[in-house]
Amino acid sequence: MREMAGTEPSRPAADQVGLDRTDAQALGSVSYKIGRARKFMNIGETLRHRRQRRKQRNAADLAEDMSPAEVQQSIEYLRRHSSLTADGVPTDSAADLGAAHRPLNALVIDGGALSMVMGDAECRAQLLAIAPLFKSVVCCRASPLQKAEVVRLVKDGLDLVTLAIGDGANDVSMIQTADIGVAISGEEGMQASMASDYTIGRFHFLQNLLLVHGLFDYLRMSEMILSFFYKNVIWAMVPFWYSIYCSFSANVFYDLSYIQLYNVVFTVAPVVILGCVDKPFNYRTAMTYVAVYADGINNRYFQWWRYVLYVADGIYQSVVIFFTFYLFTYVSDVQNPNGRPWGRSDLSTGPTVAVVVAASLCVGFNSWQWNWIMAAAIGLSIVVCLAYISISSAVRYYSLEGVATSVMSTVQF
Repeated sequence: MREMAGTEPSRPAADQVGLDRTDAQALGSVSYKIGRARKFMNIGETLRHRRQRRKQRNAADLAEDMSPAEVQQSIEYLRRHSSLTADGVPTDSAADLGAAHRPLNALVIDGGALSMVMGDAECRAQLLAIAPLFKSVVCCRASPLQKAEVVRLVKDGLDLVTLAIGDGANDVSMIQTADIGVAISGEEGMQASMASDYTIGRFHFLQNLLLVHGLFDYLRMSEMILSFFYKNVIWAMVPFWYSIYCSFSANVFYDLSYIQLYNVVFTVAPVVILGCVDKPFNYRTAMTYVAVYADGINNRYFQWWRYVLYVADGIYQSVVIFFTFYLFTYVSDVQNPNGRPWGRSDLSTGPTVAVVVAASLCVGFNSWQWNWIMAAAIGLSIVVCLAYISISSAVRYYSLEGVATSVMSTVQF
């Protein structure tokens, strides 16, 4: 009872308690870990308090929001001072707003600010108005859902064709939301590759995918689709002119075998070659003159007026083909070696051959590059058509029996 009031009682040593050396070491290690855990808990409390104070300051700053007029003035200021004109001069006047400009700066937005922007319709509209003023918009520390929301916002708000590229599972929702999804195969797994439209091995391969393969594919598909419309218009309009002279009855102008083989055999090779291997220039030229890629962005080669032009060309050539053969039979009956005049099968065979020749040659003339593959496809289409008529003409009791000799042996043909 010698201890004075307020003094801490002495702690008994390990040997006084009766612990051996191993237990004493274990007890000391536990005491040390408890002390460090208490220290980290204190640090965590300090960081938590700092975070709460930061949120309070942000809330105070948000309470002083800018008015809509001030926001619009800021957007106009960015539009004038953050871009260059086509001549490289800064846009410092309102007269330059409508001119073609080149953005200079970039916009960086983090995940916290992005969540606040996406939660308010007015903020989304302002983001869509501001984003095109910058050269790039960087969304950092964004969640997978936020990535998909940003892509959907640009896709629906600006009515643009969007492309999303990613390499991991957290990019799957963004890749699926975009119009075109590109995945980078690497160490992040195969989730992005399975959800994408295209897969590349390195990020810089995206330049080849867009500037070369993307441009060539756009030009090929545009010309191929228009060529399909043309060759079907010319094929369908010839019987229309024939129906005028048979009171629009149910008479079939073409032989049924011609109808079945026209798109499947006679004219399929040139358009397939056009859509697969045709290209306006080589790979090096496409990588050097990258401004040509703007033709695809502006949809220069797949517009409505080109569709109307191809349809009008098909109608014009159908008129020339049908009435050329019709006038031969109208002025004088064309007779075959047996002394019989042309019948319906004879009259339809001549326009069929002429349509196949015109459709095949026109596809070749409209192609960007005339090579031996295209020449072989056109020649093969014409040869196959003539060979079929010759073979079917030799078959007895067939609907085309004797057509080859009665049509191809005449001067009019």
